[in-house]
Formats: sequence, structure tokens, C-alpha cells
Amino acid sequence: MATLTLSEELGALPLSEEPTSLKSRLLAYERGLISAALAESRGNQRRAARQLGILPTTLHEKMKRLGLRAEVFLPSAETRGASGAGPSDAHA
Repeated sequence: MATLTLSEELGALPLSEEPTSLKSRLLAYERGLISAALAESRGNQRRAARQLGILPTTLHEKMKRLGLRAEVFLPSAETRGASGAGPSDAHA
């Protein structure tokens, strides 16, 4: 099993933008994981929490602390199609 460096795990951020403290690096990594889960679940917090292996309430607390909003990850009206049907459990 290959071992990745922290820079590789963080996506090799440019040196000028790379967080310097452990706390800021962990927050950036956590923000990336949560954002990816929300994007994949199309803003559905329950599915994102399940994917991350945490409770929905924990996800909500982390999102609040990190300044993330699920609405940003909702599909736009254009991608939902002409029916107008949107995700009914996006905030669940």
C-alpha cells in the first residue's frame, strides 16, 4: 500500500496557499471531504453523513463551523429537467 505525503493528500496545494498550522490543515482537509460528500449527494445531508460515516447532526455542526451550506450543492433548475421536480430530502 502506497503512503501519500500530506501535500499529496491535500491535493498538492500551491505553496503560497498551503495552510501552515496543523489545525488549519485539518480544517482544510475536513472541508474538502465534506464538500465532496455534499457534491456527490447533490446537497442531501443525510446521504453525505452516511457516506462520511457520521451522524447527520454531526455533519450539520461541522458544516456550521466550517461555513458550508448545503444549498450550494443543490442541482440547479436547469439540471433538474423540465418537470421542475427537485430533491425533496435535500435538507433532511
